[in-house]
Amino acid sequence: MKFEQNEIKKILIIKFGGIGDILLSTPVLPNLRNYFPDAKIYYLTLRHSRDILNENPFIDRVITYDPLEDHSRCLIDNIRNQKYDLIIDLYCNPRTALVTYLSKAKYRFGFNFRGRKYAYNLKTDGRGGDVHNVEFNLDALRYLEIPILSKEMYLPMNTVHYEFADSFLKKNNLLNKTLVGVTLTGGWETKKYKVNDYIELIKKLNEIYDLSFILIWGNEKEKEECKEINNAIPENTYLIPDSPIRYLGAIISNCTFIIGNDSGPLHISAAVGTPVLGIYGPTNPKLQGPYGDKNLTIVNENLECLGCNLLECEIGNICMTKLSKDLILDKVKHLTDINNIKLKLK
Repeated sequence: MKFEQNEIKKILIIKFGGIGDILLSTPVLPNLRNYFPDAKIYYLTLRHSRDILNENPFIDRVITYDPLEDHSRCLIDNIRNQKYDLIIDLYCNPRTALVTYLSKAKYRFGFNFRGRKYAYNLKTDGRGGDVHNVEFNLDALRYLEIPILSKEMYLPMNTVHYEFADSFLKKNNLLNKTLVGVTLTGGWETKKYKVNDYIELIKKLNEIYDLSFILIWGNEKEKEECKEINNAIPENTYLIPDSPIRYLGAIISNCTFIIGNDSGPLHISAAVGTPVLGIYGPTNPKLQGPYGDKNLTIVNENLECLGCNLLECEIGNICMTKLSKDLILDKVKHLTDINNIKLKLK
């Protein structure tokens, strides 16, 4: 089934997930806007991800859904009443497939996952193998024969966000320092680099370079972990204040680079142009790594169980705890070299 470009007046993108998942879908939006300059483009996501998309110039409206509070029937009725011409389901779980199917949209795109292909009259199997999430999302446009002119992620920020970051930096006398972001966030404990390992790594970096470290947290447990690091290394580590997504993006944009495990702040960093060194284990950096040529990842290559996607590890999470700090230091040097960053030596 093919559609005529001029018959598409109203479009809905559907993508649920965490901060990183939504950011990795944003390259779809400028290409869609370029191909359909006069269409209304809406985006349906989970409520906690709304801030990533607010003020995005490539979409007209963000619709949110909270599975703990909102009734599926209300969501389905709302989408059906909007009378979309084209729905692009980038998530394709059972719920979004059903919403798409019942939308009465003339054109319904999705990936041909088992048990969900009934919902779509435009569908593809997608590419197998190690396809990065950005490229996987863009495959929807490739199938629909929509030109891809940009692969850039986008996080809208304005003066308010940058002033918040400046205030934090001024308060801590950090305006003229070389800042390294360290992120302790992560939805799974198994994919998080550990507090003691961060302490050891920061101490090793302090032996070589003149740096200041910005400790990034998301919830109270992570905040307490950041305090542990700060207590161990009080002379040049600093906790960020409570920072919603775009405020955090402004702080990260002031960092020289970011170190951390697979998490939303790594993808925020890639989106705002700050180089990233990602530490990976249970998740596959070829699929979910920080996107772009500025960024690098590191894994414990001595293990065969990498990319296991396990929420609990029976062998002690050694993909993280047994990863050599000297190898991470070598990767930091590589990261600064490819980005032409000159760090001040001790």
